[in-house]
Amino acid sequence: MMKYNKLLDVMYVRVSLIAFIAAFSALILAGPAMAETDEEKGMFDVKLAKDPEPLADDIEASLDHLFAMIEDPSIQIDMAKLDPMLDFVVNGTEDPKDIKPAKRFSGNGICLRESINADMDTITRYFYNPDIPNFLLCPAVLRLSGWYPDSEFLQRKTPLWEELDSFEAPIQTRGKEFEACTPDSFGEAYFRYDINRLINLVKYQGKNVIISVSLQDDESDVGRKGAIINDQEWDYFYSGIEGLNRGLIGWMDTFMYNSASVLIYVEHDAATRKGSTFLFKWLKAGWAGMNVVKRKHIYDGTLRYVRSMSKVLESPDLTPEELAAGMRVVEELTGPQVDEYIAQYAKNFELRFQDNPKLSSKEYSKIIADGGYAEVLDKEERISLLYLEKLKAMLGMETLVDLTSSPVADAKN
Repeated sequence: MMKYNKLLDVMYVRVSLIAFIAAFSALILAGPAMAETDEEKGMFDVKLAKDPEPLADDIEASLDHLFAMIEDPSIQIDMAKLDPMLDFVVNGTEDPKDIKPAKRFSGNGICLRESINADMDTITRYFYNPDIPNFLLCPAVLRLSGWYPDSEFLQRKTPLWEELDSFEAPIQTRGKEFEACTPDSFGEAYFRYDINRLINLVKYQGKNVIISVSLQDDESDVGRKGAIINDQEWDYFYSGIEGLNRGLIGWMDTFMYNSASVLIYVEHDAATRKGSTFLFKWLKAGWAGMNVVKRKHIYDGTLRYVRSMSKVLESPDLTPEELAAGMRVVEELTGPQVDEYIAQYAKNFELRFQDNPKLSSKEYSKIIADGGYAEVLDKEERISLLYLEKLKAMLGMETLVDLTSSPVADAKN
């Protein structure tokens, strides 16, 4: 009888735990029933339609073709199959935020269109230059990124920007990247994951167009707690602690299960540097296999992406060559120099942000006390942080370390 009672107790605990998880999941998924935090409302407070229009079937078929190509390298690009999507992207002018793509890879999807003042030469010299880490071009959403060494992209002998004046047939290249994101706007968690990428340089109605397709390879590592300190200044906190920064469910193990995107750059007029970018984006993330990401969270992330990208690409005070030079000099810092800069960064981070409400909890304040934040950052994260600090200095933004009174001063201050 005692064994039977103990068994009942164990079963009760398990059922209670499951009920507890389900209850909180239901609360989160319910949305308006909860009092929303600033992060839930969105960094940009954009209103999305409750009943969005579905994306047209012929455009969905174009997207099918792109994802078939990234999953099977033997499939060749068929411009006729891409025509509905390219017509919608290149010739459309309406805001597509209330158009909903069909679910892909179990994730919800959004559409985003934004103008950009950059010609295709500038875009390719920034985005497809092996000397410039991609995360520096969208620092509001990516903390770290890089190509794996065996990627076809790295084996190209001719840079894409040197092909712009002469190509007629589509040019393709592909590879595998790793990425680590900044804290998201849902629970301020951050993740690291791999993606497969397919890059297509094509002409459409006489215009140069880049179609970049990405597909996450396996689920991410477990999410860790972070904080968005100042999204406009690209200031973020990374605790290294597993979980998410969200009340009573902060202890949950979260993952990015699937993410996919089709990012399209269109050069409308090279002479006046008029262009546009269009993003189809899908995301599935949460816990216990459940997706808790809403369309507004994805849309908010894409806005963060394109607006930080525009700040870099449209800067009159920076060129791709200068940025590449700055990154090379940072890369040449010795280990002791990197450690010294990170120690300074950690101390200045504490001085500037120790009274920030988001860092007031005991677990966070303990990490940043007495410059202890430096101990959370590994070698790769330290270098990426200095890359970002150098970029901010080159854009005239406020920084936490002075990289101009050092060997880094050899590049543009």
